[in-house]
Amino acid sequence: MGESWKAADDVYDIMKDQVANNHPDLALVVDEIIIVFNEKARKSGGNMVYGTAGRVGALTNVIGGTDYKFILTLGADAWENDLTSRQRKALIDHLLCMCRCEEDPKTGDIKCYVVKPDVQAFRENVERYGMWFPKEDEEDDNAEANQAIQESV
Repeated sequence: MGESWKAADDVYDIMKDQVANNHPDLALVVDEIIIVFNEKARKSGGNMVYGTAGRVGALTNVIGGTDYKFILTLGADAWENDLTSRQRKALIDHLLCMCRCEEDPKTGDIKCYVVKPDVQAFRENVERYGMWFPKEDEEDDNAEANQAIQESV
């Protein structure tokens, strides 16, 4: 098993910039997000997994004497060798999209959780048809576009 380490400040700067510009629900917990590098990115189904997002469990926080809400785990080899600066920002944004926080209006407690991506796709399908997937709240608005796609197939 390879080594793991906490990310440097420049990676945290990317994350904090993303939270400030794109993830207002995470602003209250931005200092409770830890970013860790693993020496090597893992693979799943033959595909590179550039990073993962998860909740930090209570037991981990007790053992570590911390109060982290989320952990972003990145593959150091892929980060350094495969990703451009723009792709690094996109990866951090992608992982933050999985992290959600909501404030309970009655108690003021903040509930944090992780969601799965709302789109799962194959690159070749997207290259052929673009992002053809209907959005749940825009299903009626996209009916004509979906019909056009079906007719062109």
